Amino acid sequence: MPKIIPDIPREQIRPDNPIQYFGFFSRDEVEENKGKLLMLDIDFGRYCSLECPGCFRKSNVVDDSEEDDLSYDELVSVIDDARELGLQSLKICGAGEPTQHSQFLQFIQDMTRRDVGVAVFTKGQVLGIDREAVRFNRKYGISTARDLCERLHDLKVSFMLSFQSFYTEKQDEMVGGIEGHASVRNQALENLVTAGFNKTNPTRLALELGPITKDNYDEVFDLYVFARERNIYLIPNFLMVSGKQIDKDFLDKYDCTDEQKRDLFMRIYSWNIEHGIHTFEQLKEEGISCMPGIHPCNQIAVGLYVTAKGNVVSCPGYGGIGDIEGNIRQENIRAIWKRSNNRRFRAGMFNCRCPPKDEITIPDAMYSEILIELDKKYRG
Repeated sequence: MPKIIPDIPREQIRPDNPIQYFGFFSRDEVEENKGKLLMLDIDFGRYCSLECPGCFRKSNVVDDSEEDDLSYDELVSVIDDARELGLQSLKICGAGEPTQHSQFLQFIQDMTRRDVGVAVFTKGQVLGIDREAVRFNRKYGISTARDLCERLHDLKVSFMLSFQSFYTEKQDEMVGGIEGHASVRNQALENLVTAGFNKTNPTRLALELGPITKDNYDEVFDLYVFARERNIYLIPNFLMVSGKQIDKDFLDKYDCTDEQKRDLFMRIYSWNIEHGIHTFEQLKEEGISCMPGIHPCNQIAVGLYVTAKGNVVSCPGYGGIGDIEGNIRQENIRAIWKRSNNRRFRAGMFNCRCPPKDEITIPDAMYSEILIELDKKYRG
């Protein structure tokens, strides 16, 4: 099976420097802004040219209704309301491929004018194929995918490029058997690097390794090191139960064992300590992240998720009808935020871990067990 490692120059390894606009807030930021709505996860369009079997947003019960999706103006209006509550950043996580939306560049421009940063999950089709970049951005004068990346670099946007395997056939299979996708993804990465997205500190470029499955588990550590050595954040995600197709049968087929997860956490955190990304004292204070090796997740302490149809849930990991806390067509985001579970029960928390994974795909005891093992290894 062919294996292609993108030819990306190495950069200086830096202490943990979370990707901009993703929603990784420092302890001071969380405490000083307790009760404020600092971020929103949002959907932006539904169309995607891929058929990823692990997609948790293409079919999701929280959007089962006959209502139309939010219009562009409705979405911007929600964001403007949220700005009055402290909004600093947005994360686009679906439901489709955001760059395959004819108003994507306009949206990033509109948010930059509002001083709101945007972090974008992407599979890279538009950022790696010239004809796709022109197809969706001709009216903006875009002529190549690299041209689009350079235009975007001047705006308040970061990218999390889906990257699940160095092996071309395996990567193509993980997006629904789309032949040639791995090469497109690699070109998108090279275009983003050429535009300078990994030159800043903190970086504006990440590889999103999700989901981690039995098929790509053996590559995760190497992918992590590859990214970190190039000032590219790596966001490794184990499966969680969100979306219709991700049920017990799905997890039994794809999810890694608890032993594999413990081993991966230990390998990554050991490498971080040995390369100056973390200290043990820092990890002991902050706690272990639900995404091994990176900043603890605290978006549910400071944010909400607004779905394509305007339903509001705690974060994209919550996928049940009972998780819906309101709809922005029926009441404004201020009212929903004021009574939300996130604001009432999680405001001020620095490390929220991941309730949609805890005791489902990540045993609760694993967090403390990793700290104990690291303590023995580096201090004992």
